[in-house]
Amino acid sequence: MFYVSTKEDMSMSDLLVKLEALAMGMPSDPKHMDKEKMGDKICLLSLKFDSSNIDVAKRLTTEGLRLSERVSFIQNLSKYVNAEVFEFSTCNRVLYAGFDIDPETLASGISKMTGLEDIPFQAMTGSDAWRHLVKICCGLDSFIVGELQVMSQLRSSINIHRENNLIRTFNLAFFEHVISATRIIRKELGYTSSTESMLNLATASLEAILSEKGDVSSVVLGFGEMGVKAVETLQDLGQTNIVVVSRNPKESANRNQGLAERCKMISYSDFSAKIEADIVISTMRCSSPEYTETNPLPIIGETTILDFSWPPSIEQNGISKEQTLLGMEHWIQVARNIDPTEYKILMGKGDELIENIQNRYMEALTNKNEGRFRAFIYGQMEELSTSWETSSSTLEREIPQLGAFAREIATWICQQNSSFYLSELMDYVNSTSRSLNSNLLAEVSQDVETSIRALTAVG
Repeated sequence: MFYVSTKEDMSMSDLLVKLEALAMGMPSDPKHMDKEKMGDKICLLSLKFDSSNIDVAKRLTTEGLRLSERVSFIQNLSKYVNAEVFEFSTCNRVLYAGFDIDPETLASGISKMTGLEDIPFQAMTGSDAWRHLVKICCGLDSFIVGELQVMSQLRSSINIHRENNLIRTFNLAFFEHVISATRIIRKELGYTSSTESMLNLATASLEAILSEKGDVSSVVLGFGEMGVKAVETLQDLGQTNIVVVSRNPKESANRNQGLAERCKMISYSDFSAKIEADIVISTMRCSSPEYTETNPLPIIGETTILDFSWPPSIEQNGISKEQTLLGMEHWIQVARNIDPTEYKILMGKGDELIENIQNRYMEALTNKNEGRFRAFIYGQMEELSTSWETSSSTLEREIPQLGAFAREIATWICQQNSSFYLSELMDYVNSTSRSLNSNLLAEVSQDVETSIRALTAVG
């Protein structure tokens, strides 16, 4: 890439050298995310679930899919749009990050792959995409403010993409920066304890139910991370009559034997026989509702059902009329009831922290770029000085000066603001106060000019 311009009273051949053109000759750093290129390189599509798009969300999310199915979907999407794609689904949103692709092309590819037209994605690029991801991972844009689970979900998604060669290390570095910023912000906001998803919000609901009914019979569907926390919550509230349903009760019990010993562990086949319960908490992972009109929930009585699964595990028509279902739409509504003043203050503080971290991040990128550029230019000039020391034009007494002279030339180049004319550099070289013979100085001048022209031609 040549940057050629003329200067008054100079020949048309004088070369305007831009420092960014010289930097083109630097070897790439696979761990470095270039500030100037971020806007062109990264796009983000985000769909946050609400009552208006819940049907689209159910078809779009990869939550509940087997790992092989998710990997296959991402591979096919990347192939279709001819770009690396990072996919991330949580209980309340779907995210797609694309590299070296514009948002419109990525959105079109997703629509074609899923058969969904006009998906109402929110689109962002560059640093805006970075900020949005940080805000999500901090729990500032979740159902429950301060939710920790999203960050662990992102780390899990990063590992899936890495282990299945879905995305290169260079592009994964973008998400590592998101994780790093998230840790800082969560610490500043005091979100350092495990808030375990929506169960924080549900505790108030459980307390209200138990305050009326006292000791109740409870059923927990699933004994993974969420199921364990559900049992812990019930036991902390003084409940002892708890049935846990899992695919493999013995294996599940080994995850937390202390809790399991104080519960009745049964399989889903045992659960098929109708039982009576006051509370059902579902933490099942499934790609579509398990309990529907054709396969109703095998629970009898006036039961309150808390469904924390995403996609939902229980449909409204899968329960009886005397039962109450508190599903995703309920938790969305309840989560929005945070005190407006408190929420505004929290969001403002979070935005300020993100802004400060982003500025430090970008400053670090700039400093790193400048440091690499200086090292690169000094290395180029030092390499030239080695050839001058062995040149037939060089006198013995001149050899000790050449390394220092090369560094002076490099210093002059690096001190220029953003560009310089090649003639200005040649004037600096030829007007040196060092005692060098004319033949050697001409060789130095010619080598420097050739090197600069070659570097600006890279790219």
